[in-house]
Amino acid sequence: MGNLFSVNSPCWRFVNTLLDLFWLNLLWVLCCLPLVTAGAATTALYTVILKYTQGQEGYLTREYFRAFRENILPSTLVWLLLTGIGLFLCADLIIYLRAGTMGLWKTVFLTVFFAGLLLYVFTSLYVYAYMAFFQNTVKNYLKNALILAIWHWPSSILMVVLGTAILTIGFLVFPPLLFIGFPLFCLINATTFHRIFAGLAESSAELSAKSSSS
Repeated sequence: MGNLFSVNSPCWRFVNTLLDLFWLNLLWVLCCLPLVTAGAATTALYTVILKYTQGQEGYLTREYFRAFRENILPSTLVWLLLTGIGLFLCADLIIYLRAGTMGLWKTVFLTVFFAGLLLYVFTSLYVYAYMAFFQNTVKNYLKNALILAIWHWPSSILMVVLGTAILTIGFLVFPPLLFIGFPLFCLINATTFHRIFAGLAESSAELSAKSSSS
């Protein structure tokens, strides 16, 4: 019984993880409230989660706000660009729904919507985690996130399924899940991102080494 309540017991570690996820969710929601800072809030969350899964979490609150400050400009620019694309897709869908019997044009609007939505979701899944792991330009953040999402499409689809499952369970079955929902989503995906990003970083290092030697 004593081992059950030990700070090193699986039970205590599970409870501690739930509390950490709850706190990170609270920080994320608060930092998303101005809306325009949602990108920086998400990048900061991924920064902490990626370290958390490697046993490098430190003080969660301090690490979160440090990452938030460091990434606020590029993350906000990325968020604004993605928001603009999202509004364009919404406009495209509205035109389709109000098009009536436009025949070919209706098909074009629907095709653009679904193709754009797929690319939009894939990019959004990867870009903030990518920003937490690498330093780059806004253009390359978006471009590389999309390339990685398409290249690793089975993992990307699993992430979409996971996110949908968490939202469905949270809204329809077990609402308390929403109190840790997004950090839990990031935590589960962290292993996949570490594998993808570590391989990319290793390849980049090899290319740099080859360039230096030549």
